[in-house]
Amino acid sequence: FRLGGIFFDTEMKLAEAFDSAIEEVNAGSLDLRLEPIKHYLSVDDSIVLQEISCDLIGNGVAAIFGPSSKTIGDIVEVLCNITGIPHLQFDWHPQKSARERLNHQMTVNVAPMELVLSSALSDILGSKSFDWKSFTIAYEKSSHLTRLQHILAWKQLHKTGIKMQEFERGDDYRILWKRISNTREKFVLLDCPSDILVDVINASIGFNMTGSFNNLFLTNLDTHVSGIDRFYSREFTVAVAAVRIRSYIPPPVHDEIDVFDNEVDTMFDSLKTQLVYDTVVLFFNALLELTKLSGFYPPQLSCGQGFWQPGPRLIQQMKSLSPKQVKPPFKTQRLRINADGQREDFNLEVYNPLIDRVTHIWNKEFQLVSFDTIRENSTQAVKQKRLENKEDFSQKPVRYTVATRVGKPYFSWREEPEGVHYEGNERFEGYAVDLIYKLAEECNFDFNFEPVRDNKYGSYDAATDEWDGIIRQLIDNNAQIGICDLTITQARRSVVDFTVPFMQLGISILSYKEPPPKADIYAFLNPYGVEVWLYVMIAMMITAMALILTGRLDSYEWEHPVQNDQSEMQQENIWHLHNTMWLVLGSILNQGCDILPRGLPMRLLTAFWWIFALLISQTYIAKLAAFITSSKIAGDIASLHDLIDQNKVQFGTIRGGATSVYFSESNDTENRMAWNKMLSFKPDAFTKNNEEGVDRVKLSRGTYAFLMETTNLQYYVQRNCELTQIGESFGEKHYGIAVPLNANFRSNLSVGILKLSEKGILYNLRNKWFNSNESTCDVDAATIDDGQFDMDSVGGLFVVLVVGVTVAFVIGVAEFLWHVQRIAVKERITPMVALKAEFHFLIRFWLTKKPLHTYRQSRDSTSTGYSSLEQLSITSSAKKRKKSRRRST
Repeated sequence: FRLGGIFFDTEMKLAEAFDSAIEEVNAGSLDLRLEPIKHYLSVDDSIVLQEISCDLIGNGVAAIFGPSSKTIGDIVEVLCNITGIPHLQFDWHPQKSARERLNHQMTVNVAPMELVLSSALSDILGSKSFDWKSFTIAYEKSSHLTRLQHILAWKQLHKTGIKMQEFERGDDYRILWKRISNTREKFVLLDCPSDILVDVINASIGFNMTGSFNNLFLTNLDTHVSGIDRFYSREFTVAVAAVRIRSYIPPPVHDEIDVFDNEVDTMFDSLKTQLVYDTVVLFFNALLELTKLSGFYPPQLSCGQGFWQPGPRLIQQMKSLSPKQVKPPFKTQRLRINADGQREDFNLEVYNPLIDRVTHIWNKEFQLVSFDTIRENSTQAVKQKRLENKEDFSQKPVRYTVATRVGKPYFSWREEPEGVHYEGNERFEGYAVDLIYKLAEECNFDFNFEPVRDNKYGSYDAATDEWDGIIRQLIDNNAQIGICDLTITQARRSVVDFTVPFMQLGISILSYKEPPPKADIYAFLNPYGVEVWLYVMIAMMITAMALILTGRLDSYEWEHPVQNDQSEMQQENIWHLHNTMWLVLGSILNQGCDILPRGLPMRLLTAFWWIFALLISQTYIAKLAAFITSSKIAGDIASLHDLIDQNKVQFGTIRGGATSVYFSESNDTENRMAWNKMLSFKPDAFTKNNEEGVDRVKLSRGTYAFLMETTNLQYYVQRNCELTQIGESFGEKHYGIAVPLNANFRSNLSVGILKLSEKGILYNLRNKWFNSNESTCDVDAATIDDGQFDMDSVGGLFVVLVVGVTVAFVIGVAEFLWHVQRIAVKERITPMVALKAEFHFLIRFWLTKKPLHTYRQSRDSTSTGYSSLEQLSITSSAKKRKKSRRRST
């Protein structure tokens, strides 16, 4: 029987596979032989196709094979349907509607249905083994997007968005990868012909798309013959997965034809050549079964004349054949034709094309199944064992590169004692270092610390459309973990993922702590200057003298006349210096006086002095209260509001840091005002890092404040006695560990952080690095000001009191001695006797009445203190006075 074949002149390999398949089936049967008749096309032309088809029908072919899907029209299907000649297809043609299939009842296609392939790809990407949440589809313009219709209709993916990138054969493929790289995409589904696949993937190397956290899924079913294995190296660590129709695995053969024959048959490596072979085998076995029945005859007809009656029976026989019935076996597994002439069943391999290692098998009935759970025959087991010796560089590493930045107390270089040299991770210390060590123990991974060169956290530059710092290292796949005092922000979450927070904090104001002023015990004199105090004392002296003069001028200030010792009438004036100074001093101290003026001039003068004294004293009290209050609150900034409302102290934060983003993107009026003031300050109020901000606060000595995270602020305040925190914290923030987008180990790190928190390890680490007892600041100097005064503040008052008491005592002693001297002179006794007598009475505190004479010259004394000598002295004095009176008479 003759079998017609129609090929394009660019499909010579398919034509050779066609011939090889016919030779192989002919060699296995003596009852039936096939004779190929081939025609070639240079262009897709319906008229030429019609002529070729009619020529083949006229030559008595039992079936027409081809042409491929490069043809647009269906003239061959229509002619075969009219004449009853079976039409055999081996690749993908547009899906036909029910009405269109009425004109294609004689057509059989052994290529897997694209609708089922689409369902298979959707099942694979949505499985737990892949679990792609979002990705970019890069497809060549001529690709069959029908295979992706289930993915495009996957509602779950549309929550995050599917990005589509189209390119054409011959384009500069670097443009494609540049566009994908700009979107920070880590998951790419690539659908393109196998002959340009290597060139397309090679263009991605320059855009950091081949790192260990990139994922590439190849949908072309001929990826295994594209030469992609040339990328196998330690530098090409992208996780690559591809699919292909699983081939038939022959049973083990124990005899050797030629042990030295190492030639490998590559005739049927590609899927199309395998499908060509399967088409020939299917037709041959169906034809072989029909030839055994009576009534079967070769076709002898021409176009438009006659209908081959065995044709439909031959089609029906092809639909009823099972893979176990055909000989030789099909090249692809589970080939069965349904009632519509389509192939719905097949096994689809998911494999790593770099090392040709199968990981999963998809089947319409069983869905996606791990290859390890599928039982293999001995031949395949040996082959698989041989392939397992080849290392898979795309597997996720168990040793992570940890990107961080130098900044105490999170990460810093460890000081090396003399004679000691640290290597590797031992070179570093800090909170982040200890946290990673604990996480590594909890999650079972190794790591290497790599400080970023620019020592930045990671901020976005709109001018260059690039990120820097730790975030850039994660985006470029140069690191798998990023940790430091890295704040979780929405902008950063758009390009990297974060674990659950390991620390919660806020923003506080770091300021210079003014040294406490030296204690001034005479601070109560500060309300008035020295000049004012001098004028007040001069005014007191002048007023006292004026009162003396006025009192002597005013007749009402003289006492009533009294008789003196000489029996003369005398008037006494009480306004002498002692009394006037007492009146002046008592008035200005608001204490009053026991003597008051009676005359009008004295009362007027005293009244005006009282007015002056009242104003002076009350003004002093008011000024003293204001001075004390202002000295305690002068220059105080207690909150961000106070900081904004003043112009003396400038303030700023880290440029491009999370704190600056908090202010720049806030909708709060106060935060926006703070941001605008920071932008307007000259010189620039922003710093490169926390260390620069802390140094600037210390050097400014009160003219600059720094806005920073509370944890860092507490660390620096404890170690710098001249720094302090102003007000309460605000703006809740969180620190987290950054990982590349869609990194599958992020959840493990998050679980590890939660476990460390539950065990109290995070609390202990925070105490270790932020609340250490290494502070050298004076604790007493940092006491809270509760508004009370200490002795340093009021000591001057006690000094005045002591001086007053001392002066009064000295004057009292002087008067006492003067009084003793007067007694000695008057009584004509020695000063010592008079002193002893007065002192003896002085120390007898229980006596409240004092005799006129307290001295004595003998030991005899009465209970009242009078001695016998004293009695005699008094008597003799009286006698002397009588004698003198007699003489005078």
